[in-house]
Amino acid sequence: MRGRFVISTLIVAAHFLALAGGAQTFVAGAAAGAPPAAAPARGTIAYVRGGTEIRLIDADGANDRRLWTHPDARKELGIRYVAWRPDGRELAFSSSHAAAASLYDADLYAVRPDGTGLRKLTNAPDRSEYARYPKGSVSVTLRNDQPAYQQSQASAGIFIVYVAGAAEPQQITLPPGATKTLVFNAVADFGNTAQPVVAIFGNYRWFTPGVDVRPGATVKAPVFSITGDGIEYFGAYRPVWRSDGSRLSYRTGACTLNSVPANPAPGEYVYNPLFGGKNPLGTCTWDWGPTPATANQIIYTENASDDSAVFRITEGGTHPGTKLVAYSDIQYQLLYDLRWLPDASGFLFSNVTLMRDSANVFRYDFATRKVTQVTRLENEFARNFSVSPDGQWIVFERAKTTDDDAETDLWIAGLDGSGARLLARNGSSPSWGVAASPR
Repeated sequence: MRGRFVISTLIVAAHFLALAGGAQTFVAGAAAGAPPAAAPARGTIAYVRGGTEIRLIDADGANDRRLWTHPDARKELGIRYVAWRPDGRELAFSSSHAAAASLYDADLYAVRPDGTGLRKLTNAPDRSEYARYPKGSVSVTLRNDQPAYQQSQASAGIFIVYVAGAAEPQQITLPPGATKTLVFNAVADFGNTAQPVVAIFGNYRWFTPGVDVRPGATVKAPVFSITGDGIEYFGAYRPVWRSDGSRLSYRTGACTLNSVPANPAPGEYVYNPLFGGKNPLGTCTWDWGPTPATANQIIYTENASDDSAVFRITEGGTHPGTKLVAYSDIQYQLLYDLRWLPDASGFLFSNVTLMRDSANVFRYDFATRKVTQVTRLENEFARNFSVSPDGQWIVFERAKTTDDDAETDLWIAGLDGSGARLLARNGSSPSWGVAASPR
């Protein structure tokens, strides 16, 4: 198997030669000029276990403890990603524990380092806060306009329906051509705004704009025509903070990028795309610049052109930005992860070989345009990762297969690849930050 690994590594190395704007060198060894990593930096690593809980652990492996969980969180509808706010005062995460009572399959939340102060960031506020709002009723008439042959995707017309602000969703059986009306009582009024309605079957969602809820009154939503295939996995995944903490970006299930304010207004459903034009295809990994000088800079992947590459753009700009490195000369190849170094001198990315027999973390340096291999796994996969605050270490998922459901452990290694060691069993989606002390 070692020979197979060497061949595939050489193939990947060859693909790095296609750098826009000039030649680029691949270095198969320690980062040029980088000293061996010493003891791990201080900080707190947040991670997800089993999709059901967020845990914190010190960088030296001590003090592994649970931070947050929810009774409705489970592996298939649970927590997927975590991200420290730059000042360490909150941890953002993506979770589907409330998928049946939200517009999204997964929403973004934030919680303090001591587990208190839970806030909902997309489709705010959280249902736990509805008691403080005035209440009204909403009448929703639904019509199933799907032809009968499409009903395999909608289970013969069995849907879950939810109005934003309602305490609970409702289930309805609506065969093709049928029309029925549901009434939602005690719907929280979020002010002068239309509160949308969603119909759900499995991973698919259909939407209608909804109505402005009136306290003490019943209002009728526009007739909700359910037609077409719906939108699969429409939600907010992989939160990324802006370096000033003012906003978070996220991807939908289709890998389009949007952002939300760090303190959203109740009932705010405005989409804030990161790109000024059409979202590039395959932008499933990206990162916001880490310093004041790069705060409005975004690195991102795109793979609909002649190859699969990393680009850099100013937020709000139009793709294509500046092409930095092609990590494959084949279209539609995806990275596991992509992160700036804290000093903005370069970035790291995790890439699987074309033979799909291993995945490793690589480093790109802006000054030299060199790509350096950091981890050296054979027949294993370094997937999602995070960089230590001092930029000298990484924590990464280590898995035996490419299967998304494969069990992963968390490992720590120096930025030069040295000092690799196990941090935690059965952990995923690490985020390395410095948790702020309670005020």
